[in-house]
Amino acid sequence: MRRLPSLIALRFFEETARHMSFNRAATALCVTQGAVSRQIKLLEESLGAKLFERDHKGIRLTPAGVQFLPCLTQAFDTIEHGFREISVAKGRRRLVVAVPPTFATQWFSPRLGSLAIELPDVELSIRTEPSADCHCQIRFARHALPDSHSELLMTERHVLVGAPSLLARPLDALLDSLPALHVLHNDARLELWPNWLAKAGLPARYSENGIEFSTLEQAIRAASKGAGLAIVDRNMIVDELANGTLAQFSDVEVTGPFGYWLDIAQAHAGFEYVQAFGSWLRDEVLKIQ
Repeated sequence: MRRLPSLIALRFFEETARHMSFNRAATALCVTQGAVSRQIKLLEESLGAKLFERDHKGIRLTPAGVQFLPCLTQAFDTIEHGFREISVAKGRRRLVVAVPPTFATQWFSPRLGSLAIELPDVELSIRTEPSADCHCQIRFARHALPDSHSELLMTERHVLVGAPSLLARPLDALLDSLPALHVLHNDARLELWPNWLAKAGLPARYSENGIEFSTLEQAIRAASKGAGLAIVDRNMIVDELANGTLAQFSDVEVTGPFGYWLDIAQAHAGFEYVQAFGSWLRDEVLKIQ
């Protein structure tokens, strides 16, 4: 008979060591931080050795933790490889995800190649509205959703952007002569322009001469073509800023109040491929922070 500690405790230790955070490990595992701490304590008692040192700066692996982690990671990699081989042979699993339209186009779609590598045995179905068969949804909102696993993926970071050809002109002249490109949410203008102008110390009148769009994607497209200036979530225009389709006209940045949340129904929170999708999302978000 094998002498092994709790597999749950081992899984919690590996996830905590990967993130170097009890809180982020709990988020990835869809459990509470207290549950992670209890499992780590049980594992340490079983081993007779401490695995983490804790201080005001956070946590770090002890020599015993450093020694144990590579063995455990290799073992889990072997198990995962075997699991994927069998699951692929039996047929691909279907993951249904609801994603807001602009998020889908601007952020999610360009990263689908990475997701296919991470979850090669999963067939993805992307919706723009939640449906009864959705395993999880990405939601544009201010707050967590009750009665489900709901975590904030990223908070909006609003910056002033426009066509690169306009960069040579003074900013005040641009604001006076070009329309402000507004985005509607629930048939009302988001407070992107007033909030940004207030932080920049500029007159509110600059947002009066405007054009309204039903989606952020439309405003981004219009701004890139020189139709006006837009206040845009920087998370959604990483590629455009990198390839020169859009230019940023000021260092002023306004955070929030909206963000993108990952909501997983309790009935689906334990599915391995749903958890893997959540882990992939978090890793992709960290790359742009």
